Amino acid sequence: NHGFTHWWTMFNARQLLGHTQLLRAIVATGQPAATHRWESREYVLGAFQQYLRNQSKFTIWNIQRDSLEPMFANPNYHPKSTFVENGVFADLGRGNWASCVDQAIKACEWADAPWDTVPTERLRSLAPGLSGDLNGKSEKVYPADAVRDCGRMATLECGSATELSSIESESHDLIVTDPPFGGLLHYSELADFFHVWLRLALRDRYPDQFSPDYTPKTLEAVSNRARHPDDPDAFYQRILTACWREGHRILKPGGMLAFTFHHSQDAPWVSVLESLFEAGFYLEATYPIRGDETKGKGEFGSRQIEYDIIHVCRKRREEPQPVSWARMRRQVLADVRRLQTLLEHHEREGLSAADLQVIRRGKALEYFSRHYGKVYVDEDRSMSVEAALLGINQLLDEDLGVLPDPPPANAEPFTRQFLRVFDGRTTMPRDQVQKHLRGTGIAPQDFENRGWCRVEKKTYHLTPPLTLARAWSDRRQRGRPSDYDQATLLVGACFDHSGINAVDTLNSSNFAPHPALDGLLDWFSRRGGSGEIQKAAGRARRILHDWRTRHPRRVQRQMELFLDGDETTQTIEG
Repeated sequence: NHGFTHWWTMFNARQLLGHTQLLRAIVATGQPAATHRWESREYVLGAFQQYLRNQSKFTIWNIQRDSLEPMFANPNYHPKSTFVENGVFADLGRGNWASCVDQAIKACEWADAPWDTVPTERLRSLAPGLSGDLNGKSEKVYPADAVRDCGRMATLECGSATELSSIESESHDLIVTDPPFGGLLHYSELADFFHVWLRLALRDRYPDQFSPDYTPKTLEAVSNRARHPDDPDAFYQRILTACWREGHRILKPGGMLAFTFHHSQDAPWVSVLESLFEAGFYLEATYPIRGDETKGKGEFGSRQIEYDIIHVCRKRREEPQPVSWARMRRQVLADVRRLQTLLEHHEREGLSAADLQVIRRGKALEYFSRHYGKVYVDEDRSMSVEAALLGINQLLDEDLGVLPDPPPANAEPFTRQFLRVFDGRTTMPRDQVQKHLRGTGIAPQDFENRGWCRVEKKTYHLTPPLTLARAWSDRRQRGRPSDYDQATLLVGACFDHSGINAVDTLNSSNFAPHPALDGLLDWFSRRGGSGEIQKAAGRARRILHDWRTRHPRRVQRQMELFLDGDETTQTIEG
């Protein structure tokens, strides 16, 4: 049996003997089958599956808890230097056969009489008369809605969420799911630990699912470089988008999609949100909840994540309205500040700073999702999810006073991040650049690819504005440059003996001054990395002001999307 290939590295001989005898008893005891229904045998297999977690060479003794720690306490296959062999039929202890069966029985009892825990503080507020009878932090509460009294049986199917042809379109009110976390967990490899055992009992009853030696992996929605070496992240996003689209198809027009997701890095957030928005959803609300545990490190494990976020989504019913990033940024900031009193209350109640930041970021993402595809950084360029997430994080940091004198608020997020790194400098050690960018979702190569800097001997060097200006002029001014490119183009043109006419550049049909251009030139005039840059930026700022004064109609047309009426007038007037 191919499934046994690596079992000797996971179980010792005594464990293999015990497991096989238990599995044989579950399948064969009471034959013929009429004595014990297969449904009952399968239920006992659930206890056997949990028993396996506590009976392998991956179980150790948790000194702090003073108990056995089962397989997948962290979701990985990290070999243990020493392991604990658990008892099989002991009366006491964790993870033996008796305790695993007991949990299965309790699950049956819970299905008949479900209960949940409610904080005693909440119960006291709802029923003050019970205060004298309440002890501890929480109490069991029975809602009296037995699972088996729901009026109809649940339907279980095993297949790909990218193809739900058995489900009628617009037939469901609610979808609840938990998407895979990018490349943090390789779920099918983890499932193989159980699959190779359960298939021995179930391959004849469910040949489609249990005939293969291992779980299927071809369409698994994970970012796995071993399977997709060219671009694993793109594959993950493509499969995830297909899943969201099927969910969109089967959901009623007024239905809701709810899912949890957490990750310590921005890149997987970008993939999930972009695929969600592309499938036709927008964020109605986001809620942080305390996670079950902080995950460990490793090939399969996530990294130090302490909270989950519940995303509540609805189907987009109309085309999003266009809005500039600068205008949306102001709306988000005003709304987040209106939440301040509520957030301060939750902080006093013990909600962590990280969770509070999640609430703020969730509110900002709600705005962005409603305008997805129509959030503009200039007249012709819409904002990506990656740039939006970066901009939102910057906004929240600065609102908390993390950066006392930040770059211009209406500049593009990538530009603002770059200015943060090279604030008043023309060189930065490579390790310091990486430190600045840690947790932002940006790599130094992103700036290199834009031509803004280069690395030499472990040091990043700012590309001189004159070099950028000449390079853009050599392209005969084709294409529309970013706000940073525009600023450095004008600054470079104002260097002594540059050979570039700044006014001709402004008059070019391909040059529509970015709303942040004035602020960027002011930034360079004060905080440029050299006196030459500061001097040229001051000249460029005066030239731009004169040009705006002579072309009020063109300026107003360009700025209408980005500023309110009174702000547009102030910009034109200087």
